[in-house]
Amino acid sequence: MMRILPLLAAVVLAGWVPAAGAVLSIDIRQGVRDPFPVAVVPFGWEGEGERPFDLGGLVAGDLKRSGLFRPVDPKAFLSRPHSPNGVTYKDWRLVGADALVIGRMLPAAEGQVEVRFRLFDVYDQAQLTGVRYVVDAGKLREVGHRIADRIHTELVGWSGAFNTRLAYVVKEDGRFRLMVADADGANPRTVLTSGEPVMSPAWGPEGKRLAYVSFERGGSTVYVQDLESGKRSTLAAYEGINSAPVFSPEGEKLALTLSKAGNPELYVLDLGSRRMRRLTRSGGIDTEPTWGPEGENLVFTSDRGGTPQLYRVAATGGEPERLTFEGRYNAAPSWSPRGDRLAFVHGDGNRFAIAVMELDSGSMRTVTGFGLNEAPSFAPNGRMILYATQGPGGAGELATVSVDGNVQQRIQRERSGDVREPAWSPLPE
Repeated sequence: MMRILPLLAAVVLAGWVPAAGAVLSIDIRQGVRDPFPVAVVPFGWEGEGERPFDLGGLVAGDLKRSGLFRPVDPKAFLSRPHSPNGVTYKDWRLVGADALVIGRMLPAAEGQVEVRFRLFDVYDQAQLTGVRYVVDAGKLREVGHRIADRIHTELVGWSGAFNTRLAYVVKEDGRFRLMVADADGANPRTVLTSGEPVMSPAWGPEGKRLAYVSFERGGSTVYVQDLESGKRSTLAAYEGINSAPVFSPEGEKLALTLSKAGNPELYVLDLGSRRMRRLTRSGGIDTEPTWGPEGENLVFTSDRGGTPQLYRVAATGGEPERLTFEGRYNAAPSWSPRGDRLAFVHGDGNRFAIAVMELDSGSMRTVTGFGLNEAPSFAPNGRMILYATQGPGGAGELATVSVDGNVQQRIQRERSGDVREPAWSPLPE
C-alpha cells in the first residue's frame, strides 16, 4: 500500500474536466496571397431575449483562420439579410464579396434551436448550398464548425477541418496534463493529470478514445481511455519500452513499439482478443509507426541502416522497404488520410523541419523552416499538418502548416507552459 497511495494521488483521470484559463489562440503567420473574400452576415435570432450564440462570428473566424478566406468587415455591410428574399447582390459586389453567407436561428421544441444557413455566389447570383439543423443549445458551437466546413468544401473543393479536435500535452509547474480542445482552441478539457511524463496521444478513428503513454508507474505504460467516461485500460506494461501507440483505421488494432524481447520492435495488438503479433525484426530501433488509410501497410522510423530513416512494411509483416534517402535524419512519420503523402521530421544537424513526401514519386520538400520542430500530425482532410515547435520565449507551442507550405499558423496558449505531443482528431462520425 505504501507504493499505491502516492501513485493514486499523483494521477487524475477525467471525463471532460474544464481547464480554466488554458484556451489556445490561433495566430495566422502566413496565408495565401489572394484569400477568397466572403461576407458572413451575423445570424438572426427570432426568439426572445439575446441570441444564444454568435454563429456568424464563429463561422467567419473559422474561415479567416484557414488562411484561405478574407471575411469582409461587417462595418462595411450595406444590408444584413437573414433570408433569401432579403438578398440584394449589388450590395455585396460593392463591398467586394465574392460569396455571401446568411442564416438565422429559431426556437424549437424542448429547448432546442433550429439553425438555417445559406451560401450564395454573389457574381452568379445563385445559391450554392443551404442546410437546416435542429440541435440543443449546447451544440451550437459544433453546428458553426460544421457550417464552416460545408462552406469550405463548396468554395474550395475539399473539406475543412473546423469540426475536429486537438490532443496535446502541457507541462506546467512540474506536472503533465493530457488535454483535448476544439480545433479553434476553444473548450480545452483535461483528460489526465500526472506528476510523471505523458506522451504520444493517438486518436481512435471514431474520435472517442485516446491511446497514450504514461510513466506514472515508474516505467512506460500504454493506456487507452474513453474520453466521455474517463474509463481507461492498460494495453501494454511490459518490462522495458512500451511506446508509440497508434490505432488502425478501423480501430480494431493498435500498432506500438515494445522492447520486451530485448530490442525495440513494432508489434500489432488485436484489441478484441488482446493477442500481440511481432511485426519487425532488426538490430536497430524500430518505432513511431503510422498506418496507411487502408490499413494494409505501416510506415515507421528505424535506424537499422545506421541513421533514422522511414521504412514501409505490410501490416501482415515481411521485409520493410526504405523510403527516405535524403539527409541523415528522417523520423516521426504521419500518413495522410488521403493516402498520397507522408509528413515527417527532417533533420539538418541539430535543426529540424517538417517535411512532406509524395508517395507516388518519392519527392520530398520541407514546408517549415529549420528549428525545434517535431511530432507532425495530419488533419483529417489531409491538407494541413499540426506539429510542435518552439515559441519566441523558448517554451513549446503548437503550429500548423499546409502541405504546400503556403498557410502557416501558430497556436498559442494563453497561460505559460510547455505544449507538446500534438495529435489531430478524425472527423466526427
